[in-house]
Amino acid sequence: MAYVYLLDLYKYIDARLEDATGGLDTPQGDRATVKFAQGRIDALTEFQIFLKENFNPKLPRRIRESLTSKKSP
Repeated sequence: MAYVYLLDLYKYIDARLEDATGGLDTPQGDRATVKFAQGRIDALTEFQIFLKENFNPKLPRRIRESLTSKKSP
């Protein structure tokens, strides 16, 4: 997999996590909606962890360092 695709995938997952957590804050949903949103957050988080553990070490060093410096603050 090209590293550009991996970086795009990280952006996509971050955007989806933002959407899912934003929907969880609104109290208007019923139990099923809240449970669905929580499951979505869990699945996205697990996938994000999987990608970081398995593919981050394969990135070029300069890109890996810039990616970790963005996530640190």
